[in-house]
Amino acid sequence: MEPPRRRRRRAAPAPDRLTSLPEHLIEGILSRVGFCDAVRTSALSRAWRRRWESLPTLSLSLLDGRLSTLPTTVDSVLIRYAGSIRDFSIRIDAHSSSSCRIDDWLIALSRRGVRSMDLRLHCGLTINSSIYSFSQLVTLKLHGGYVCPTPVGFAGFPVLQELKLVDVQFSVKEALEAIISRSPLLAVLELCEVCNPSDEPCMIAAPNLRSLTIVLVCDYYAWEFGELPRLDNATIDFDTYVNGDDFGAFVAGVAHARRLTLSTFYQPYFGDILLETLPCTFANLRSLFLSTHFEMYAILSTFCLLRNAPNLEDLEIAIINNQEQETEANAEFQNTQWTDGMCASLQVVKINDISCLSNEMCFIELVLSKAAALRKMTISLGDECSMSEENVQSKLYTYRRASPSAQVFFKGINELIDWVRIV
Repeated sequence: MEPPRRRRRRAAPAPDRLTSLPEHLIEGILSRVGFCDAVRTSALSRAWRRRWESLPTLSLSLLDGRLSTLPTTVDSVLIRYAGSIRDFSIRIDAHSSSSCRIDDWLIALSRRGVRSMDLRLHCGLTINSSIYSFSQLVTLKLHGGYVCPTPVGFAGFPVLQELKLVDVQFSVKEALEAIISRSPLLAVLELCEVCNPSDEPCMIAAPNLRSLTIVLVCDYYAWEFGELPRLDNATIDFDTYVNGDDFGAFVAGVAHARRLTLSTFYQPYFGDILLETLPCTFANLRSLFLSTHFEMYAILSTFCLLRNAPNLEDLEIAIINNQEQETEANAEFQNTQWTDGMCASLQVVKINDISCLSNEMCFIELVLSKAAALRKMTISLGDECSMSEENVQSKLYTYRRASPSAQVFFKGINELIDWVRIV
């Protein structure tokens, strides 16, 4: 009689590598693959089933022609989300059928502890008072949309630190003023093509603001500054002509800044509207970036800013619209604009996109001959140049340098050729 055969033990199932992944790694994967793909991962493993419902990040793209444009899809997602939603972003185009539901979704989200919100909407979409109900917001980014007035009793955003608005329209300027003034921790503010509907300027006042960016194609006098005692970095970019007197008062509002970027056009000379004086001194300013044309009125404005920045260390100028020179500001004239102690701390100068016209070359020569603390100056050519690169280098070589340690570097149009040191 044959002995009974022993049954072979079945091999233990191979460990589920997906299940054994650390929690933070699973969360990182699901957060990066996109919402639709995160939902599909439920089919990968039993342990991954419905994991997407507890993600702290929810990002939806409701564009016309995609399955997710159905409002019921978003309703279902919000119902099935079990916990809080730390970061929320949504993109809705003008043709999406979901546009009319944005306020319903914002109301539902306001109870989920959202700390970061990024809304990308079409400009005609109205956002009602639901936007004001997120008391735990730290970051708010709003691109597009029409924002209604603040509701009665609006207490503000007590922990908001970053506010970025692009192509946003406010029904009344007081709504934006309230958001800014009632956000005591606000540190970063960016306003790009934000419409002020009032004839009166909108006040920007924030005691803890560190960084301010304003980009506009409309008139700058739609804005004014209140107290900004902790401002460190300011960027002002106006695609329009500015009036010297009014613009001087406007720029004075950012006088506390350590770094200032100023890009604008200056009004041609008509009497007393040049930016020749400022009602303040930029005592904290260490870095100044100017994007401007180099005509007479712009040169005068540049000297005005330099005279009022006694501690300036870094200066960068990007020259625009430099194909031709309408008015001449020769060496003798520019020398009269230089005052004792001007640019005494200036160490680094960058001048980009020059055409080597006389106004530009006279300015370069003057700075080299006056800035006693200068360590480095870099000069790069623009697309149009009035002289050959060899002649430019020869001319730079002849310029006297007030600082014995100043080094001058030149770069031509050819990107493949490295910087040339002018010895």
